[in-house]
Amino acid sequence: MNKYPKSFCFNRSKIKAIVLGADPSNKSNRGNRVKLDYVFGIGSGDARYFNPILANLQMIGLSLSDVYVQNLVQDYLPDVTSENKDWEKMAEKWLPVLQRDLDNIDKHKKIPVLATAERIFNFLTGEKISVEEIYRNDKSDNYTIPISPQLNRLGRPLVPFYRHKKYSLLDKKNENYLNKLKKIFPVQRIFG
Repeated sequence: MNKYPKSFCFNRSKIKAIVLGADPSNKSNRGNRVKLDYVFGIGSGDARYFNPILANLQMIGLSLSDVYVQNLVQDYLPDVTSENKDWEKMAEKWLPVLQRDLDNIDKHKKIPVLATAERIFNFLTGEKISVEEIYRNDKSDNYTIPISPQLNRLGRPLVPFYRHKKYSLLDKKNENYLNKLKKIFPVQRIFG
């Protein structure tokens, strides 16, 4: 087993989006940490970590074969992201590692990064923009999605793409945001 979960990608030459998680820390096994071979446990047979993301990807016409998946912080931390008061310090340490990794995949910095949590998004933008403002509020028109590379620390197009069930793109209350995302990722029609 690896020290850190490995990134996941079917084919680096066909990547349409980069899915970015916070870190692999979890308390999923009766309060004990589950060690993962790949980020979000992809391929482990335990789909609970990635299924919400996969469902949202499908809503915008993408599949697992279209994405590169990695965590911003690649090391296991003592606390899960939402409970970790030092997460930003660790993110600061890992940011250059992630930037080098993404530069190897997309040297032109054109592939959008899908931030799967508000904490990631706020860290990368340096702003505290509420989820409701982005997903549901009419004020969301004040935010150009994707966030410009000049306005975030990765220097790449950045898209809030939260995995929490409240932000499922299957939910009608998130339909306005889904429509914005479909303009970035036109849905592939299988039948005519």
